[in-house]
Amino acid sequence: MRISLRLLPLGLMLGLIVSACGTGSVTDISAILDSGPTAVDISATSATISAHTSIDVVCSVAYGTTNEYGNLATDTDMAGGGHSDHGPRLVGLEPDTLYHYQLAGMDADGTVYRSEDLTFRTVQADPDAVGKSAGRNLALVSEGARLVGTSSNFGGAKHSETWGGNSAVDGDPATQWSSDGDGDDAWIEIALEAETLVGRLGFWTRSMVTSARIISFQVVADDGTVAGPFTLDVPSSIHYFETSIKARRLRFEVAESTGGNTGAVEIEVYGEPSS
Repeated sequence: MRISLRLLPLGLMLGLIVSACGTGSVTDISAILDSGPTAVDISATSATISAHTSIDVVCSVAYGTTNEYGNLATDTDMAGGGHSDHGPRLVGLEPDTLYHYQLAGMDADGTVYRSEDLTFRTVQADPDAVGKSAGRNLALVSEGARLVGTSSNFGGAKHSETWGGNSAVDGDPATQWSSDGDGDDAWIEIALEAETLVGRLGFWTRSMVTSARIISFQVVADDGTVAGPFTLDVPSSIHYFETSIKARRLRFEVAESTGGNTGAVEIEVYGEPSS
């Protein structure tokens, strides 16, 4: 039976890595690094640890506000096995705070590779962020919205499962909708509870360091009106765009991407129901 470390609880995953050290060896991860580890796409509440290894390893990052860490993030690659391009996403961080992290990986022979203690600081919170997202996010299922469909879900997952479409409208940045390699052809469509005068859209692209990032997208209303394209500068946080659309259904279509398993961390819609 093959176990995906990415899906294991923190304690069990750490236990497996520690037990593997009993007969294997622990090596400085610099021995297999082509680049990194480096904290990139740093925002007030999240960051990505980017690294590229010369061999395939299953990778994870322990992180926290001290060098005792306490949190664990794993690669967002969906294959579930070892690979060389790594980008664990750290979420739920505090603004303007120093974080410690340590990158670790295990190869097929059971050798564990580990970095030294490293640090980065999150950026200060955007004072305008509350205003940008003020009001009810009408795209949430809890607000009466409904997922109409997606171009695909990774691995054929159901919308309610991991990587399914519901992950983009659940208000949880720890979950993501991922297409199954759709690249520029990816789309996701939601139906609002009522026809709405949409004044603001929010979109947070998922990213796998070198692929799966949406660079720009457009929105098609149920009457055929097209808004956009809208450009997403960085994948580290949600971007907001002013619009003027009357719609009950909104289809978010990728206009340009880096290819691969494109998708969304979160989608937000703000406006007033039309009379």
